[in-house]
Amino acid sequence: MATVVRNFPLEKIVPVPITPLEIMDIGAMLEGEERFYALTARNMAHVTGFEPDEKEFAKLTATRDPQRFTYHPFFLGDGGEATFHLAEYPGCSSLYPPNPAVIDLFTGMSSTEGGFSIVKKIPVQTHRLDDIENLAMPDIIKLDIQGHELVVLEHGRKALASALMIEMETEFVPMYVGQPLFCDVQAFMIKHGFMLHKLIDVGGRCYKPMVANNHPYTPMSQVLWTDAVFIRDVTDMSRYSNDDLLKAALLAHELYSSCDLAFFYLKTYDDRHGTELKKRYREMLAAHPVRPFMLNVRTG
Repeated sequence: MATVVRNFPLEKIVPVPITPLEIMDIGAMLEGEERFYALTARNMAHVTGFEPDEKEFAKLTATRDPQRFTYHPFFLGDGGEATFHLAEYPGCSSLYPPNPAVIDLFTGMSSTEGGFSIVKKIPVQTHRLDDIENLAMPDIIKLDIQGHELVVLEHGRKALASALMIEMETEFVPMYVGQPLFCDVQAFMIKHGFMLHKLIDVGGRCYKPMVANNHPYTPMSQVLWTDAVFIRDVTDMSRYSNDDLLKAALLAHELYSSCDLAFFYLKTYDDRHGTELKKRYREMLAAHPVRPFMLNVRTG
């Protein structure tokens, strides 16, 4: 996960209370500080997480405040039976099998040893996100479930309709057999009223046997995966309530350092109410410069 650029708290310049955000974290395994950590620390957000790996679920429930974090040990999907391919590195585990034809092309990766190697195949029952009762509807959904993101969204239309932003890991080449790719994900998101905002944590590798800078995980030219951020289409701002605008500005500013997008949301709010949020925001940016990020190439 990319290092989050910590900004000044946006709520300092907003004269009306911003309703606490609801974050849905699908694939909530701990891999360092969550991108949304500062929001939960300020009581600006509640997280509903899904993590079916028993060990990872236990870590989450043991280390996170139950008042701010609610976790479910479900495999999300189409509601049918599936096989969970437990990998040596839990973050490579998937409901799809790893694809040797792709994985074995690249330095630092192997389908038979290391992170992608399968240690156990486990029959599991998946749950449709739409069928889970008493879920708080999200303002943002984060998905990182190794190729299965699109299937979850196809069966999670209620959550999708509620969301202002979606952040999901997606692949450009089939790292797993049968998985949807970025092109499939983007087509689905456009169809359901979202537009691509930015790509972060873009990852790649060298083709074997080349190694860049004596580091097996350093990419040279081939991109393999990314975290893609989609936003509710801003060409029709009637789809945003006043509360949506403030929440979306907070998300853009806090999670992605998308200051231009945050400014756009605040300007729209000003146009509706005759307020001066955009002026306050510009002044705050001048006093506390923020380093925007877009393409953070990761080496891990």
